[in-house]
Amino acid sequence: MKSFQYIFLMLSLLAASFVAQAQEKVKIRCELNGCQGSLALFTFDGVTFQEAQRVMATPTNGNVYEFSLNKSEPKFYYVGPFANNARPILLGSETGVVIKGDCGNIRQASVIGSAINMDYEKVKVRITNHNTQHGMGLREWAMAKDDAAKKAGVEGLKAIDDKKLALLDSLKKANPLLARVVAINTYVSYPNNSTGYNDELSYFANEFFHFVDFKDAGYNGMPWVYENFSAYAQTLGGVGIPPTEIKKYLDQMLAKFPEGSGAQQMAMAGVMAGLQKRKSAGYMEYAQRFIKTYAEKSPKAVAAVQEELNRAMRLMTGAVAPDFAQATPEGKDLKLSDMRGKYVLIDFWASWCGPCRQENPNVVRMYEQYKDKGFDILSVSLDSARDRWLQAIEADKLTWKHVSDLKGWSNEVAQMYEVSGIPKTFLIDPQGKIIATDLRGPSLEAKLKELLER
Repeated sequence: MKSFQYIFLMLSLLAASFVAQAQEKVKIRCELNGCQGSLALFTFDGVTFQEAQRVMATPTNGNVYEFSLNKSEPKFYYVGPFANNARPILLGSETGVVIKGDCGNIRQASVIGSAINMDYEKVKVRITNHNTQHGMGLREWAMAKDDAAKKAGVEGLKAIDDKKLALLDSLKKANPLLARVVAINTYVSYPNNSTGYNDELSYFANEFFHFVDFKDAGYNGMPWVYENFSAYAQTLGGVGIPPTEIKKYLDQMLAKFPEGSGAQQMAMAGVMAGLQKRKSAGYMEYAQRFIKTYAEKSPKAVAAVQEELNRAMRLMTGAVAPDFAQATPEGKDLKLSDMRGKYVLIDFWASWCGPCRQENPNVVRMYEQYKDKGFDILSVSLDSARDRWLQAIEADKLTWKHVSDLKGWSNEVAQMYEVSGIPKTFLIDPQGKIIATDLRGPSLEAKLKELLER
């Protein structure tokens, strides 16, 4: 009987020990000047920033804010008044962490009493330096004019590769978290590692994440996964390879993560961001895939992606062009939908826009050639001076339809169509659907010939 009591006592003590460990806290003290109101700790899921905690200043000091977290392996957080004004920081393993600085420049705040954050900052500096040296080395190699210079360039790149690999090896046992950060930022040179590849593009596409262990759960929640997959997708989208090839490479990398994992979520969010920056139609496919995969696990992120997808689809090829009405030079409202039944070029321009005025003779020629075959133009001016707008219409002989609210870059239609530069065009079909964007010169002529000379 006593033996059973002894075992029960030991189990009770052990359980109490586990509870005590589980409740061990990490205190974070923020001494920040100029904060208005509360301060928050955020986490990032690749799409949205979520508040982990929000606190007011301490009752005794209006510049001091105190957070408390359960002790854990270090995790990436962001501290600041708002998600778009926050400092990234690693928290969870150290007590007595102090953040000092100013809320107006919180990204430059100092972190005191945290070895992991000091080491992380040093590692980031070394990564930046290595990447800068890599870029300079590649340029020297590419510009080498003779074999001796070419050989020297290859040797220089090899020295940089060795520095990257030495840093990675030094951290694998000493600090696995920082080793992961270095691994996902380690890309060694093509000239020294080209075996099996005929060109640098295929090498990059297959080897950019060579040192990443995609099965490692330590990559879950790591913002570097998002950042580097965004860069990867942007690069692939900017080198002129077919969309099917881009998708092949992206799918190949995403499939290496455990399906539905936090790391895969970060990676897919990065892919979406990279493709969206390239204005690639592939963005829609990955956004829809993200929504389907993470609907239950990350409902807030999915809701944000769905909202962005709905917005993006408004101006995608195949969507019905958003209707609008603005004033003509005569002061009457003209609606885009009033022009249904013809192919219509919506042309965003302004009298002060040099490239627009240079393009106008081509547009005039296309209008005269096809106006009797079902083609029309609606020019939306980003002018703010009525007289200059009308003078440019007359000077350039723009005899089609014109509208403007004379609010310059704040033109409501330009904002609706997300115009960030002019000239900008949308070609819509007789049913009002967008069939092409940014057609000018030969590309506009070829498209109108295809549509109207059958």
